Amino acid sequence: MPKIQLLRRDSSVIEMDATTIAFGFQRTVSVMPLPVIAVRAGIDMNQTSASIRIDGILTDDEEADGGSGASMTLDLSMGVNVASPSVTYRNMFISWSWLLTNSYGAQFTFQSAGQVDANLGENITVRLVSGSVSNTVATKSIINVNIASTTTTTGISNAINTALGSANVKVNTSTTAFSSIFSVTRSAGQQQTLSTAIQGTSVTNEKIQIVNTVIGKSGNVSVSKSRDRIGASVAWTTQFMISNFTNGVASSKMTKGDKMQDLMNIIMNSSPGGALINPQVLAGGLIDLPDSISSIDTSKFLKISETKVVKKYIVGVRIPYESLASSPSGQKILRQFVLPAGPGTDFSAASNNSEYDPVEMVNGVPTRPNPFFKQGVAIPAVMTGFEPSYEAGDSVWSYSLTLIPVEQLVGI
Repeated sequence: MPKIQLLRRDSSVIEMDATTIAFGFQRTVSVMPLPVIAVRAGIDMNQTSASIRIDGILTDDEEADGGSGASMTLDLSMGVNVASPSVTYRNMFISWSWLLTNSYGAQFTFQSAGQVDANLGENITVRLVSGSVSNTVATKSIINVNIASTTTTTGISNAINTALGSANVKVNTSTTAFSSIFSVTRSAGQQQTLSTAIQGTSVTNEKIQIVNTVIGKSGNVSVSKSRDRIGASVAWTTQFMISNFTNGVASSKMTKGDKMQDLMNIIMNSSPGGALINPQVLAGGLIDLPDSISSIDTSKFLKISETKVVKKYIVGVRIPYESLASSPSGQKILRQFVLPAGPGTDFSAASNNSEYDPVEMVNGVPTRPNPFFKQGVAIPAVMTGFEPSYEAGDSVWSYSLTLIPVEQLVGI
């Protein structure tokens, strides 16, 4: 029995067992019989209506799932200069030696989920230093990162990664390896291209993500930033971007009644937040629009994006299938059905190559992309019908769900 996902505006999903999945497509072609010559002339304006009907059952969860550890991001490709918040870290300094001088003593302090739960005042400080300095493993643990020999932001990233990988800290009074309470991954910075151009050499791995291995909300903590220069704390004004720890979510385990209540809550009272408009879809493959104007989300302008009725709104459906045509290895891989929209857009079996249930980083927060704003990740759709019924003999709730695919949406 395949599982489908209903995508909400807050990036969360509702996973449901499906027994029947039906697509309906009606292409509109105007046909007019011509008199005397006995032929029919047609006008095809490329108009196709679509619908999706899903039948399935709601059952009790056997295992808790959906949890995640809180995470934070450090991005050396981005600076935090107040006057120019998007300028790269490197661009704020005339020379590399000047950058290093202004980086020594830069530090950020935080707690792991285990330290928060222990409630003993324990925390961890990561500090950039010049030369070899011993770490402190105590209630206030300090991890020193020697950046004196670095010549690029990639070098600073490498030094931080190495220092974190070999460090120990105190968690609930026990000496614990940093690598056992956090996972550390690195990737291209959000402004890698600009950072590379400024430094005159290829820079990589400027973005570092630190994720709690402990699942749950307790790891959602603020990260304090400062510069400790010869015992004096000075303002964090021209350093790199650092986010707080966010996105820690406890695993959830729901009964069939819980799922039923959530779905009724959504269809009875939810809001699209004004409008979800994507000019890139309207232009299709004919015009290459930049990402900066790729979407319009009026809920952010109206400052209602975090309200409950907007966050729970269903913005799409993800229906999985196995693919060989788009597999680089020749083995079956999981993909999601997508519908092409916009002039010139094509999503053949071979070109439908987005990974199943993709996640992207937005300002340091892992987020499922909204299918209204990014094609290929799911079918953008609105839920128009939900018909549940209780099967006493099988002790389950069965349901029929109707969704209408749509790429541009306006509503209240």
